[in-house]
Formats: sequence, structure tokens, C-alpha cells
Amino acid sequence: MLRHNSFLSDSQHGFVKGRSCTTQLLQAVDKLSEIIDQGGSVDLIYLDFSKAFDSVPHQRLLLKLESYGVGGYVLGWIRSFLTARLQKVAVGGALSSWVEVLSGVPQGSVLGPVLFVCYINDMPDTIASFVFMYADDAKVGRNINCDADRTELQMDLDKLGEWSAKWQLRFNEDKCKVMHLGKVNGNLNYNMQTRRGSTYLLQESCVEKDLGIWIDRALKFSEHVAHAASKANQILGLIRRSFTYIDMPLMKQLYTSLVRPHLEYGNVVWHQFLKKRY
Repeated sequence: MLRHNSFLSDSQHGFVKGRSCTTQLLQAVDKLSEIIDQGGSVDLIYLDFSKAFDSVPHQRLLLKLESYGVGGYVLGWIRSFLTARLQKVAVGGALSSWVEVLSGVPQGSVLGPVLFVCYINDMPDTIASFVFMYADDAKVGRNINCDADRTELQMDLDKLGEWSAKWQLRFNEDKCKVMHLGKVNGNLNYNMQTRRGSTYLLQESCVEKDLGIWIDRALKFSEHVAHAASKANQILGLIRRSFTYIDMPLMKQLYTSLVRPHLEYGNVVWHQFLKKRY
């Protein structure tokens, strides 16, 4: 219903039919490549939420669902699904008393990820810079040609900080970073708000693991190829050490299930080739 009525943000690729990590990466790399090929520069902010799925406040989530038009028995059913949950903690054999769970969407469920996507759905609407999201993984960027562009991006980060405080989804200060792309990039600094309302300087990153793909500031994938080849060789070595004898059918099965996925992940061209051939 949400997608049919165009309520879901076009920036979101997580837990949305017809979209995946690959579609998000393709759109992001295409956007960045277009700007850089034209001689421009991009400042890309990698955002990371702290315990995102466990931090969603139930009452605020229900309020958002109601604003999307979810009501009646459906809203009541979701309320029953979320609320009246209890938990206790065990430390060294001692148990705490039962306390009510006031936040978090149940992980491992079908409905939990959908509820989280609904909760974070309006975040891209608060800023003007382009946004790419996969569930709680997000990156925000802007073409930087002058100081005014830098100011606009900083204003968007301030707005995200306000959104984060309002909806109680805090950013992880240690994992939010900035990557400067483009040959003439000025390597400008950016700040974000802490949980206590102060600001901190974003750390610069030259290479980031983005949804399983290593991306560097030159948009070259040699780093990713090296990581994939290294991981595949490690698994091949483990297979050789674990078996004294391997016939061809067994080796093919082990290679297909354990090694090849690391080499093929994100390789859209290879998957299209297999689809046409087989």
C-alpha cells in the first residue's frame, strides 16, 4: 500500500520490492561518476545510525504510521505487535526485574524491517542534497563547486542532526565519515551534532566499504578486487586444508557455494551473462 501510493522515499532501496544493495550502489556510482567525469567534485557523507533497529520509539513509530494513513484494525494490530513486550538482563547468574520494552522493531520478523523503513522514510525530505539509502545505511552528497555549496551541505547535516534528535535515532559518531571525490576537491571540513548537542568534526576517509563494495575517492575498484581475491583465496586455502581428497563434483560444489559468491557480488554484468547463457 505504501509503495502503491508513492509514500516510500525514492532514495530507499532496503526491503523494497525490486530494489537491493546492487540497485543502490549502481545509482550512487552512476551519480558520482557523472559529476566527476564533468570535472566536478563531490563531498560524500557516510552516515551510520547507532543501534538503529533497537532505537525506534514505539509511540513515535505509531504516530508516523497514522500520518501515512494506517489506521483502524491494522494500526491496532501493529500496536499489539510492538507493545506489551518485557525483557530482563542476566549478569553472572543474577537476573534483573522485568521491564517494558519501549523501543525497537523485532528483528528476525517480516514486519520489523518494513516498520523501520516507514520510520526513516521522511529523512531524505528534510534536506536538499542527494541521498542514497539501504535501510539504516545512508550516504548524503553534493556537487561542491564553491564555498556556498559547502555551506549548503553543512546546513543539510545540521538538519539531519535536528531530525535525529527529534525522532531519537542517534548517529554513531565514530562511523560517520566524509569522503572527498574529484581531482580538484578542496577537502573541506564538516561537522555533525553529538548526542549531547555539541558538534564534532567528521573524519576523512579515502576508502569505504559500502554495502559490501570497497569504494575509494577515485571511484576505482582495485581495492575491492584485492579484497575479494584475498577472501576467495583464504576460503580456497581452508578447503584444501580441510579435505585430504576432493573429487571434481565436490570441488565444484564447494567453489560454487563458498568461493564464487565473494567474486560475483555486485557484478551485474556477470549475472546478466549467466542469465542469458543458462
